[in-house]
Amino acid sequence: MEEFKKKLKKKSALWLLVLIVSLAGIGLFFVFGGLLFGMDPELRRSFGGMFGFLFILSLGYYVTTNAALGNEKKLREAYIRSTDERNLNIEARSSNVTLNIVMVCLFIGFLFLTLFSGREAGTIPGIAFYGIWLIKSVVKSYYNKKM
Repeated sequence: MEEFKKKLKKKSALWLLVLIVSLAGIGLFFVFGGLLFGMDPELRRSFGGMFGFLFILSLGYYVTTNAALGNEKKLREAYIRSTDERNLNIEARSSNVTLNIVMVCLFIGFLFLTLFSGREAGTIPGIAFYGIWLIKSVVKSYYNKKM
């Protein structure tokens, strides 16, 4: 249990770092983006919104992690949740399905952009699709050899 506590403390520190970076991003782009970089208001709002979402997400994880560290019962529940084989299997399968859906969407986007907008428009989705496919293949072969 002590090892799990150390792991949670590292996660808590990581979430605190993400909180600080996202707060700096909100200030840099949303508040000072026009003054420092001459950015359009729409672009500033977009970056501010992305960093704001990241801030809210990391705040939630930071509070949850620290709540588990401060309460023995919540710590035990978090440990069980993170080591339960059923939850780990669900997480692995859902991650695989999500990655496959993203790959299909990128490939469809690549096809439509290439066919209807010219060759240049489909370059980024095509590179992203083949890059993800390559990474997935390498990781899959690594785990097949490992197991």
